[in-house]
Amino acid sequence: MNESQLQRLLEDFQDDALNESECRELIQWFDEDDSRVSEFADELRFGNALAALHRMESDHIPLAVKDSIYRGDLAIDISRNVRQRIESRPQPLSADAERSDLPLRKWTSWWVATATVAAVIALGVFLLTEPDTNYGDVVATVQNARNVQEVSAGDQLRSGQVLKLVHGRVKINFQSGVRLAIQAPAELKLLGPNSAQLLHGVATVRVPGEIKGFVLVTPHQRVTDLGTSFGVDVDTMGNTAISVFEGEIELEHQRRLVGGQSVALTAMDDTVREIPYAIDQFLDTWQASFGVEQLIGNVRVASPSERHSPGLVEDTNSLLLFPEREDVLLKQGYVVNATEPGTYRRPFRKNTVKLMEDVRVDSFLLQYNPVHDDGLSMNQNFQGELHFDRPIVALILQKDLLDSSDSHLVLPATDFRNIFRRGINDADEVTLSPDRRVLRVTLNVKNGVDQIRVLVATDNNLKSQ
Repeated sequence: MNESQLQRLLEDFQDDALNESECRELIQWFDEDDSRVSEFADELRFGNALAALHRMESDHIPLAVKDSIYRGDLAIDISRNVRQRIESRPQPLSADAERSDLPLRKWTSWWVATATVAAVIALGVFLLTEPDTNYGDVVATVQNARNVQEVSAGDQLRSGQVLKLVHGRVKINFQSGVRLAIQAPAELKLLGPNSAQLLHGVATVRVPGEIKGFVLVTPHQRVTDLGTSFGVDVDTMGNTAISVFEGEIELEHQRRLVGGQSVALTAMDDTVREIPYAIDQFLDTWQASFGVEQLIGNVRVASPSERHSPGLVEDTNSLLLFPEREDVLLKQGYVVNATEPGTYRRPFRKNTVKLMEDVRVDSFLLQYNPVHDDGLSMNQNFQGELHFDRPIVALILQKDLLDSSDSHLVLPATDFRNIFRRGINDADEVTLSPDRRVLRVTLNVKNGVDQIRVLVATDNNLKSQ
């Protein structure tokens, strides 16, 4: 691209006439010489225009650029060719700035124009803002994103932004403490630190602890949490199903639903009608809401109706992972069986360790409890992997420590009837991966109930991560 061609692109941009073809031409210019990206990045860092751009209202950004960015294919191109390259550049030292021989006057109009594109992309490609909607404050953070291109773990989400998912699922942590998991295809608008709007898709909302008042707006209902977990399924026509897993929610006109109830509304008739309790479509987002990224082998997360009753749940074909208490403070010196990566087997009595510092954890109970038949001897082999989105802080593998930790870590009113010979057997192995996020288990079940407790760093426990 010669100087006149670049000048033409700049003039078209400034005249609000930069079309998609010209956007792609600008990207190609980056591709032809990586040094142009470096020069742009240097001037962008040293100038003060970026700070001003962050304060710009979306209405001030040329409409042609907006329209081009809203096209998904172009957004991906720009993202890969501009945004990621700029972010990957090392920050220049002050000495580098002094040695820069680029005339600021020559580049000013160019990098202001391109900075506008980059700023819009950085704020709006992965989390697309609806037209004429300004970005607000940060209200949530992406905790994990599986098989998703639109966002990544750690991305901050702002009020007014719309998250559009084509594939995969995402778990979001709101600043209020609410956990929301959403399954593609879906579209979710962030409204505030304790509210969101589900335009379509499947979502599970969990409100741990004493947090209350989270609001999820759907095309036909405003759902207010009263201390609970619930699922909402909205199709592209606006037909809506709502299921309450635990606790209580309030719909419009002060109608309340409790755990075990489901209702539906149609696009043609927004009258709330009760339907049979339905949870199957929410099991993936239910799992993701606890930070369980993936389960490999015959392993599944206990459903909402099973969560409080590990002693009553028998499953010959699967290991069950029961989410227990969340955000529990374990004090320095708390006794567990393992804290370091490696493979663990019995015996454990002489292999206990103490936590070296205070730590906050979410507890999970992994259990195999088959259907019992007194006339048959049991010898069942299982292998599985559990992938979490946070580090595993500790493992409890021994019956005595399982018993003593119940008071701290089980949910209130948990039913442990029919549980005996807890812990694992001589032939069992449990392996914690080097990054502490994957647990591999090989269990040989002979009799009794195999159980181990997995303690995972809470979402906000940065020291443990």
